[in-house]
Amino acid sequence: MSANRFSIDGNRIDSLSEFLRAETDKHFSDILYYPQEFMNSEDKPLVFSENKFHSVSFKDTMIKNIRFIDCEFKNCLLIGAKAVDCEFIDCTFVDTNTSKMKLSNCLIDPLSFENNFDLKDDANIAIDLYHSLYRNSSETHQPKYALTSLYRMKKAESKYLDSKFRRKRINSKQYYNEKITHLAHDFVSGYGLKLSNVARLLLIAIGVFSVLNYLLSSCIFTKDAGINTFLDSIYFTCVTITTLGYGDMTPATQFGRVFVIFQTLAGFGVISIFLAGVASRALRSN
Repeated sequence: MSANRFSIDGNRIDSLSEFLRAETDKHFSDILYYPQEFMNSEDKPLVFSENKFHSVSFKDTMIKNIRFIDCEFKNCLLIGAKAVDCEFIDCTFVDTNTSKMKLSNCLIDPLSFENNFDLKDDANIAIDLYHSLYRNSSETHQPKYALTSLYRMKKAESKYLDSKFRRKRINSKQYYNEKITHLAHDFVSGYGLKLSNVARLLLIAIGVFSVLNYLLSSCIFTKDAGINTFLDSIYFTCVTITTLGYGDMTPATQFGRVFVIFQTLAGFGVISIFLAGVASRALRSN
């Protein structure tokens, strides 16, 4: 699938009424819409429900006060289009070019474009669209959609790096430095947008250190005050990583003290990332 198309073949349409007459069994196919505006002359919105738009061009068109409900856009052109006061409810976009498309005061779920882009070829188009979706969602106070748009924009930027490297626009050192940074930010916290990623990282840290504490118990504690079961190891790891430090289990060797310090710093780092993620989500939602 690719949205990287810039022309389609179809019949020229010169008015909204002519466009509406072109409907066949809820389908609009092979249409080049030429008027500058696609909107109802009346104040009430024009509603399309369960319609399929296949190979329809709305290039450079102002789409205003339209409600699309459960519609499908496939192989369409929305290049340079501007959607204003529109609603896209439960719609899907497939292989549709949205280059330079702008949205204002619209209701639209970024996941509608989940199957629209092949990020190997369409990353630059995806970045542009998700940036527009992010601005629209932020201005219309749709925090969930704003965060989703921003995350998908970051993912598209990571894929765009691959494209730049293939086309030799950046050298190997620059590519690997930026790529590793992208992958690390995504894995650790989802670019500061996914608290579930931070929770996953915390669970991984607890699991790894619990195993190490259990295996290295004899190097950390004395025989009489060591870790006897794996549950003891999980308990000690959680107390250490969260910096609670109850004092009922303490390292008795130099190696143990250094190892516990390392665990404490790792735990403090993960908790700091979590709090930063909470703050980032709150700020970007507003």
